[in-house]
Amino acid sequence: MRILIACMWALPHAGGVNTYVNQLVKGLQGAGHEVDIFSSTPDAQGFYIPSRNLSIEKSRLAPLIAHQTELYLNQLLPGIDPWIKQAEVDRLCMEAAALYFGLAEYDVIHAQDIVSAHAISRVKPAHIPLVTTIHGCLTKEWFVKLKEMGMTDQNIGSPLWYYSSLREYLGATVSDVTISPSLWLKNELVNDFAVPEEHVTVSHYGIDIAEFQNKMLREPKTIKPLAEKVFICPARFDIVKGHSTLIHALAKLKEQRSDWVCWLVGDGFLRDELIQLTNQLGLANHILFWGHREDVPEMMQQADFVVLPSMQDNQPFAIIEAQIAGKPVITSDAGGIPEMVIHLQNGLVSRLGDPDQLYLCLRTALEEPELLSVMADQAKAWGHHHWSLSTMISRVLELYESARSKHTEERLALEAQSGEQVITLPEEDHKWVTPRKRKPSARKTKKYQKKIKGLRK
Repeated sequence: MRILIACMWALPHAGGVNTYVNQLVKGLQGAGHEVDIFSSTPDAQGFYIPSRNLSIEKSRLAPLIAHQTELYLNQLLPGIDPWIKQAEVDRLCMEAAALYFGLAEYDVIHAQDIVSAHAISRVKPAHIPLVTTIHGCLTKEWFVKLKEMGMTDQNIGSPLWYYSSLREYLGATVSDVTISPSLWLKNELVNDFAVPEEHVTVSHYGIDIAEFQNKMLREPKTIKPLAEKVFICPARFDIVKGHSTLIHALAKLKEQRSDWVCWLVGDGFLRDELIQLTNQLGLANHILFWGHREDVPEMMQQADFVVLPSMQDNQPFAIIEAQIAGKPVITSDAGGIPEMVIHLQNGLVSRLGDPDQLYLCLRTALEEPELLSVMADQAKAWGHHHWSLSTMISRVLELYESARSKHTEERLALEAQSGEQVITLPEEDHKWVTPRKRKPSARKTKKYQKKIKGLRK
């Protein structure tokens, strides 16, 4: 098969989606399939398919799209939030880029977010199946950030929430198959965004375990302190990753003992703020900011404990990698993490956003080495059982075939028109069926008419 992976965000980049795409491409190519990637460019100024040497700058698309969008939304929804206008322009630009590049040569398109799924669904040829993997709840992540930024007026009754939730619904339902890596995320989509339960399939992540273990054995570029235990937190500096909670918990730990350091591996817009907080709490000698690193497996091998204090998360690769490495995990109960880490069995789990509980977990890690050693062994066994790349790829290919089976009629009609292939149908079925356009059910239409009315207010 020829497969197109589509993503609204820039690829490559630091983060779980990028890790998933890299592993997906590796596994699909290893199984004999051709794979292209369609995404925003690294500078976010355009779109490209690098393997086909195709690119287009947003500056060639945005002016006309923005003008028409402004006219349309001002007439339909006067006074609408400017962020909503920009979000619509961004999606429409991706649609235009997809049309410009052409999608007809693909057997399957696999979107990696709700925005690209919605965009691709509107412009792809009818006979090409669309699969979407949803890596997190964008609506709730966005509102966690708004709350942390002090924008308390943006609540679940605001027009911005109605728009975001409608976007979440559309992005999760326009595909032939929607994949959720965790049961938690599936339940979020079903219970909070009205996505039909049968439309979402849970299929876990996977990584090349042997490759990761080999990287762990490479010569380290960092030197582990001899007399101190090392906590490592490999995560981008984003509000949803909970670094502030971790730093406050470490401040409490320092009051009790100082035989530890914490390595923060990653980068992001909160870097300066977190460095300032670290200095204010007198932790400059205990918390080291390493920035973005290419040698995370080697650093993880040196560390004693892996910490991930997320406020919102799905199925973080930091925990997957920690378990493969056989490292004790100290984490929160956010999102899908409790499906991965069970308190006192294969890790330590605290309540999200609670520095006091996280402090107790950190202290337990230092004070109970035998307990942590047992949990590390259990984490490694869990990881090797659950995170196989071959298992992930087998499941994804099954879902591709499921999606393709829903487009048999369209493919037959296309082949009949083009004359490329002659297919003999069963005698009772000797007729060609023209492609059908999907229409939303009356129930869904009525439900979301209410949300549109909310946007007009």
